[in-house]
Amino acid sequence: MGICAYRQRFRRRYGQLPSSQGLTKPRAFASLGGMARSGPPLHVLDARIQARCDAIREAHPAWPCGPGCDACCRALPHLPRISEPEWARLRAAIAAMPDEARARVEARVREAPPTGPLTCPLLDRDAGACLVYGARPLACRTYGFYTERDAGLHCAKVTRFAEERAAEGAPVVWGNGEALAADADAHGEPRSLADWWLV
Repeated sequence: MGICAYRQRFRRRYGQLPSSQGLTKPRAFASLGGMARSGPPLHVLDARIQARCDAIREAHPAWPCGPGCDACCRALPHLPRISEPEWARLRAAIAAMPDEARARVEARVREAPPTGPLTCPLLDRDAGACLVYGARPLACRTYGFYTERDAGLHCAKVTRFAEERAAEGAPVVWGNGEALAADADAHGEPRSLADWWLV
């Protein structure tokens, strides 16, 4: 598959963030026209992603993407787009939340504008952390650690850090966004969080 086809596939899930946010394009794992194929289950993809993130953090202990940094969560181009298995996992985590927190998240989903920048409704805005971290979507797990052939899946802060490390002779070994996307295709066409939640 050529670069243009990859761009189209990734842009179906994520668009360009406003340049005023200082973030690069966050694009991730959409299906190719509903093509069905077998692929690794979600927990296998999670493990692969976690291994890549751990390797990057081990090689670069000052990696800027981590606890306390929520810039990407506060500048989404639209509500998260997730596949059916991602929604099933997320729905279970949401159901386990205290009633008051769940109601607050639902109100945020209902009130979210169709386009951003917007803050993720699943973000604990005071703590700067995800309310359902263990059940977060693939795009959230990979952001800050994966690239494509033509763009990084990370913010400007991570870009600067990686460029500095490369200049010091310690380049980053990024996760392969295209390879992961090809496996994620098996999970079906992603839909907006609002589409899953509010049906």
